[in-house]
Amino acid sequence: MPGHRIFIILENPKERMAYVRLFEDLGFLVDAVPDGTTALEYLIERKPDIVIADDTTPGFSAIDFLKKTAANQLDCKTIIITPEPVVDYAVSLMKYGAMDYLIKPVDLLQLELSARRAILSKKSGKEVEKALPNKKPPVAIITQNQAMLNLLKLASRVADSSASVLIQGESGTGKELFAKYLHEKSRRNSQPFIAINCAALPENLLESELFGHEKGAFTGAISRKIGKFELADKGTLFLDEITEMQFHLQAKLLRVIQEKVVDRVGGTEPVDVDVRVIATTNRNAKEAVENQSFREDLYYRLNTIPLVIPPLRDRIGDLTLLCDFFIKKYCKIDGKDVKGMTNQTLSFLSGHSFSGNVRELENIIHRSVLLADSEYITPKDFMLDGMTASMDSSMELMSERSLDPATGSLKEMEHKMIFKTLDQTEGNRTHAAKILGISVRTLRNKLNEYKESL
Repeated sequence: MPGHRIFIILENPKERMAYVRLFEDLGFLVDAVPDGTTALEYLIERKPDIVIADDTTPGFSAIDFLKKTAANQLDCKTIIITPEPVVDYAVSLMKYGAMDYLIKPVDLLQLELSARRAILSKKSGKEVEKALPNKKPPVAIITQNQAMLNLLKLASRVADSSASVLIQGESGTGKELFAKYLHEKSRRNSQPFIAINCAALPENLLESELFGHEKGAFTGAISRKIGKFELADKGTLFLDEITEMQFHLQAKLLRVIQEKVVDRVGGTEPVDVDVRVIATTNRNAKEAVENQSFREDLYYRLNTIPLVIPPLRDRIGDLTLLCDFFIKKYCKIDGKDVKGMTNQTLSFLSGHSFSGNVRELENIIHRSVLLADSEYITPKDFMLDGMTASMDSSMELMSERSLDPATGSLKEMEHKMIFKTLDQTEGNRTHAAKILGISVRTLRNKLNEYKESL
């Protein structure tokens, strides 16, 4: 937003430049440094509105930084980027005043939304304005499947209503995409779309994130925090994995939806909110009610409009369309020139179960675009669960038997893929592990094995 200043603390030069360009295009005054040694001095001198810091940056400690920021009474909102989601660490970050924390690799649209929330949270109660221009492209749901087309038709018909929507489906089927589609098609589309994962935070932290808190409401509450409901006022609040929410909070959530008022933790006055709620779950919500882990009254309040998204294995006819879409997407993002995939490759993919659904397919295509040696993707450009071999199990179980005469042993192929991916990501192990479909720990162990074998 014009006139607002943002400070980026990030070692990786490619990522740092991408962040700088993003926020400069959005009208921010941007400064960025590759280490944290002078970060506090910069804050005191320039007083930025937002700090975005990667907690793996040399000379930077997120907790120490937040403590010093509070001690110096610096009015900035801090967004911490961290490689792995650790609940205790996340709680500590929020306790010491972090506005948000994001897990690597960070999607730029997600980062923009977090910055939007940071600017909005600097404003009091109803003083909510557009913090950043809405430059997101239209939501694209790629399908020719009749069941999916029927869902899209239903979503279009109810999008402009104020009714709550419950979206059910397996992980990776595109539940959040449908939520954004509903928001975009509604009259609220010029207002905030605020998302929160109910399974990612412990109960005490989730309550504060949803409803906000007053200064001094609990130990570590050093200032007023505006909750997600208030940030989403006049817009849409997306509650991901709603069936993971604790019973105590379910009752409080029900009251907010029914009465359209929020009680901040430690607050004395209710705050009016006008929010459309869209919730998702990868569980059977009706069974959760029967098992008494989810409130029946909340279920019926949310389930005004039910949408159940089919898994990818039930819409395998969409595979060609989805592959083409993701190839073009990642060629543009990563500057690659892949034209498509061979018929053999498409046939190869068609036999896969896709337990991770469309998210798994997207990750596979992203990986293969980066690793492809020619204009067309072939089966050797990726490794898949249940097909060639899963990357996780192959790291443990690969032997010296040949995959085929042209590619050499599986061990050699593993070695080649790991180092090629590290080269593509400029040595960023977290990003490389994400592309390869393995954990950072597994990648680190394999690299140590290679060193020992030299």
